[in-house]
Amino acid sequence: MEKTQTYTDFKTQTGLTIAYLPHPDGSAAVQALADRDAPAAEAAFSALRVDEAHILYMEATELLSSRAKLNESPAAIRALIEKLFALFRGEEVSFGGPVSGGRRITVIEPTGEFRPNPGKQIEIGVDGVTYERLPVRTRLITAKDTDILPLIEKYVQPYVKPGDIVFVSEKALTITQGRVVDMSTIKPTRLARFLAGRVGNYYGSGNFRGFGHGTSIAMQAFIEEAGVPRVLFAAAVSAITRPFGIKGMFYRICGLRAKSIDCPMSFLILEYAHSVKLAPDDPKGAARRIKKAIGCEAVILDANYRGAFSLGKTSGAPSEAFIEKAFRDNPLGQSDEMTPFCILRRTEDRKQRTE
Repeated sequence: MEKTQTYTDFKTQTGLTIAYLPHPDGSAAVQALADRDAPAAEAAFSALRVDEAHILYMEATELLSSRAKLNESPAAIRALIEKLFALFRGEEVSFGGPVSGGRRITVIEPTGEFRPNPGKQIEIGVDGVTYERLPVRTRLITAKDTDILPLIEKYVQPYVKPGDIVFVSEKALTITQGRVVDMSTIKPTRLARFLAGRVGNYYGSGNFRGFGHGTSIAMQAFIEEAGVPRVLFAAAVSAITRPFGIKGMFYRICGLRAKSIDCPMSFLILEYAHSVKLAPDDPKGAARRIKKAIGCEAVILDANYRGAFSLGKTSGAPSEAFIEKAFRDNPLGQSDEMTPFCILRRTEDRKQRTE
């Protein structure tokens, strides 16, 4: 049986404690407890939906942490927690317009100012050359955005220079293609639960950085993308090669499209807190369209705490080895930074233009 988990790090600032409560029959509940230990919000999950309980617990703790650091009021934070729990109970939730984690987002106009995301650097050295990574902030991208090009043309095109490379988050492309689905629409099979249980995401420990495919929901979406025969073959090869120190064969065989599937889509953007991100359609074609529209090389980028790789790129774009080095710390961020685009520019090119 799993262990009870309790998160109290920001109880003083928020007035809330998050509790994960497993039951002997394999079911679980997640609670947000107020100062007097009365549930401010609660959601119960059957044994077959326990992965959703894991996800909700981590999302709730992340929400408390992020909002407390922004000095939001306990009342505002509690309202967000109640909405988050309602999503996982399957209730309809109104966000009252475009919001990120409950914060209303105003229309963002291009300003020409590039600021690194917290903990990230703009400049990075790759193979002896220094590059600037210029994150481009946008408004919240939603399902109403049905084409990536208008966003690129509005937020990126005003700033591109000859020699620049534009990197586009595959999450942004996926949203504009309508390939974000609610978790409730995915029904995990026994195979999905079996394989997910063998993914080491360190849930429940201090080394946890994200679920990856370590939930039955994400693994089921992965299986549906790659196909059962391919997944079974990949699992067999992985089981044979892993004892010899050969890692990663499962994902190499299943392919990058399946690997790019993620669940949940975001810890902090409530609109997507109960969503699964599928693989984008024709990412190479999307990269070519972007290049044709703005005249520079383009890369559809999948980056997270484990590394970075392209799902599609134009012919003149850099190698996978270069992409991994340049974006290994994921400068676009994973949550509510709202910087889905990044311009990569050699600093030597910038200096030459200003001389």
